Amino acid sequence: MLIIGITGGSGSGKTTALSALADLGAYTIDCDAVYHSLLVKSEDMRAELETEFPGVVHNGIVDRKDLGRRVFQDSAALKKLNAVTHRYVEREVDRLLKQAAQDGFFSAGVDAVELFEGGLGGRCDTTVAVTSPETGRLRRIAVRDGITEESALLRIRAQKPDAYYTARCTYTLVNDCDTTDAFYERCRLFFADLIKGGKPMTREELFYSPKNSSDRLDAAEKAVSDAYSEGYKNYLDCAKTEREAVSSAIALAELQGFRPFERGMTPKAGDKLYRCVRGKALLLAVMGSRPLSEGVNIAAAHVDAPRLDLKQNPLYEDAEMAFFKTHYYGGIRKYQWVTIPLALHGVVVLADGKTVEIRIGEDETDPIFMITDLLPHLAADQNKKTLAEAIPGENLNVLLGSTPDPEDKGEDRVKLAVLKLLHEKYGIREEDFLSAELEVVPAGKARDAGIDRSLIAAYGHDDRVCAYAELKAILETENPTKTAVCILADKEEIGSEGVSGMQSEAFESFLYDLCASQNTPLTHCLERSFCISADVCNAFDPNYPEVSERRNNAKINYGLCVVKFTGSRGKSGSNDASAEVVGKIRTLFAEHGVLWQMGELGKVDQGGGGTVAMYMAKRNIDTIDAGVPVLSMHAPWELVAKLDCYMCYKGMKALYQSE
Repeated sequence: MLIIGITGGSGSGKTTALSALADLGAYTIDCDAVYHSLLVKSEDMRAELETEFPGVVHNGIVDRKDLGRRVFQDSAALKKLNAVTHRYVEREVDRLLKQAAQDGFFSAGVDAVELFEGGLGGRCDTTVAVTSPETGRLRRIAVRDGITEESALLRIRAQKPDAYYTARCTYTLVNDCDTTDAFYERCRLFFADLIKGGKPMTREELFYSPKNSSDRLDAAEKAVSDAYSEGYKNYLDCAKTEREAVSSAIALAELQGFRPFERGMTPKAGDKLYRCVRGKALLLAVMGSRPLSEGVNIAAAHVDAPRLDLKQNPLYEDAEMAFFKTHYYGGIRKYQWVTIPLALHGVVVLADGKTVEIRIGEDETDPIFMITDLLPHLAADQNKKTLAEAIPGENLNVLLGSTPDPEDKGEDRVKLAVLKLLHEKYGIREEDFLSAELEVVPAGKARDAGIDRSLIAAYGHDDRVCAYAELKAILETENPTKTAVCILADKEEIGSEGVSGMQSEAFESFLYDLCASQNTPLTHCLERSFCISADVCNAFDPNYPEVSERRNNAKINYGLCVVKFTGSRGKSGSNDASAEVVGKIRTLFAEHGVLWQMGELGKVDQGGGGTVAMYMAKRNIDTIDAGVPVLSMHAPWELVAKLDCYMCYKGMKALYQSE
């Protein structure tokens, strides 16, 4: 039988630890309870106490208050008391452990403040110190015993320091949790691993067997997941571009009390701040109670997505049809963008400096745009080409109109008619396209997919599904222990370059200004920080099994996917998180009920990809990728599972709550 000794100061959480061990099937012994029981049933112990402390026993009953007063702050008297009680308690514990072994228990826990002084430490196969910050101990003792915190402090100061226990024990459990339930879960996970060696492992315990999230969640949490997904779909409909994603996020943040952070401000714990980067990236923070010198918890996603950008001089006419020339942005499969409804989003800076916003194709009364393709009857030559060659990039020309200007007799009358319409509504002249950022994206709202409505079909899941998860999580974060930081970055699809990308120093500037308010060197903060690079991964598709290795590929409905490394082939261009970082994520997600899985980006020789993780790691921040598995990634319409979206949000929230 595996015997586990538990010790630590008063109010540290030993009772919670013992309870967690008991719930795992261990036989448990509380030595305080054993002592109090012996005061009643052991005549021999009472007799010895009366000999050492005359008058403490009245009519066969020990006056515990009188006994306590006699030994309090009297080390000699306390030594005499322990000499008597430890011997009897030790003898009773031996009897109980022997009985537990005979009854078939595989493990037992012994909770004793003086585990080593009383001689019980030598009987234990392993020992665990339970420690806790003094503020938490004060609060727990005062509530438990109905005394003032001042009295509780005197009791704590009369006991041995945490260092005494940690130096003598095999393991240490730190109770720095906000709630008893959270510490209980930490203890349960710890002891579950510890007692595995105390009994034969079952097949289920030995095998790693991930399960579909639908089989692991109850109806109530599934309803919460569905409600979360409705909010996500609404966000997607408002955020077809990185600019729209940022402006929508700011609107939501301000509703929750966030305010712009300006250099020179001195934020305090609980303050909610944000900084917009050129209208195309966003940084948010909720200040923690601990100083920034202890690091921050960061979730970093990107809000740009593969698309078609208009060229600098895009408008032309051919065969009495007007077109926009485009230049694709990010990794697209060009053939997927022809003959589908398209919308036009973006901004145009006019000659007078005024900025005009454009959004055409989303309202039901709006026209949509399209890129034409060959009819199959005339596509014999095209069909001989590879998918990559069949639709050249220069052929991704967006059809705008076909009606010539009735009042003009010159050339390019259709182009002129289009320009007149644009000028009438937006004040645009052709030269204004030179200072425009106009993006062609799939038209239409996010929709439920599947007869069971378990999926969401939409443009831009990569990576707005993770961006929304971390955004919603930080909007709901109140008074965290460590400062929580949410990054919505731009330009990830083209290497995180540019002033609004993750390789810029916009992030350092934001965090530097926060650190300056506490006279903390930025490097000290960064090296103690932790980051989840919240980016999507590919989901296993049984229609294309040849590109994935089933054992290590993510699946839809199996939860948030943690990716230890991305890159390609020999892990080129990868962050490759350490075992310790993965271990931290395992513990964090287990404590907060986050369902998750491990994944990789396809077979080793097949290809690969990157995220912002390597740029965060370059800043000396422990970083790991975690995101939602996606079907048809980078297609105009992508698919994700609602349960995975919800678990991504739970994962980000767990990160912001962690200490």
